[in-house]
Amino acid sequence: MILWLVILAAASSIGWSARTTRHLAWSAVDFLPPDLAAQVRRHHRRFDAGIERGLAAPPAWRAAEPGRLAEALVASANQCTEGLDRPIALEDLVEELGVLAVRVIDANDPLAVVHDDAREARYAHAYQTYVDSVLGRVRLVYYGRDYDLALHGDLGGVIEGAFERSRELYPFVGEEFYRTGFLRNWKSLDDRSVAFGVAGVALSRGLTDFANICNWVWAGGGGYVPAPRPTPKGHRGPTVTLAPRLASGFEGRDKPKRGAPVMGAGGMTLPPP
Repeated sequence: MILWLVILAAASSIGWSARTTRHLAWSAVDFLPPDLAAQVRRHHRRFDAGIERGLAAPPAWRAAEPGRLAEALVASANQCTEGLDRPIALEDLVEELGVLAVRVIDANDPLAVVHDDAREARYAHAYQTYVDSVLGRVRLVYYGRDYDLALHGDLGGVIEGAFERSRELYPFVGEEFYRTGFLRNWKSLDDRSVAFGVAGVALSRGLTDFANICNWVWAGGGGYVPAPRPTPKGHRGPTVTLAPRLASGFEGRDKPKRGAPVMGAGGMTLPPP
């Protein structure tokens, strides 16, 4: 009984809302193999239905320890790969990918993975509201192909990597909300805050992990996955790609901006490459 109450409390502190989860899942579609992305867009209602199923899952499936998020994520990924072997109707696969999206995104949500901060319950909802408020300003990034997953099927490595990043980012959220010594209003956080940076990194990693797992699922079923874009000679580290901004969902985003520009009208001279 006590364990169940702990799991319930952990799930109630999830840092990202249904709106943020849906936004991230749909943003990742641009980085799926073209044929699979076309199926998701064609059966968009089924993809949304899968997202809803994932969001409505039992609390234990949406939180890491003491929850069972890792097991739920593996089971969801395996269901998609095994379905392609049967084979599965593509609209059914699309719905299962919606469920998988929620699992992967939860794994990249620091407040869904870690619960060490006794103050978490006080700022969890505020952080959720804050992330919703900055979705239109965070520029999502795709960090490129995961070669261990693509070549060796190391799904466990992807999951542990997501959990480890969430563990590393988790303390920064609480520190930012209590930077002044008391709980701050989320409206006081600007785009230079640590909370904004944590959101940008975690959301982009969630997008990347979901796209890469979908690539692995599709390739395992014999689907075509294009080769990664070539990188310049001597390049080190990940090759990032900016995600296109979604066309809707942010009220007033396209309204004319008024006021003097922050920077002057003069040009800038960039250093040589």
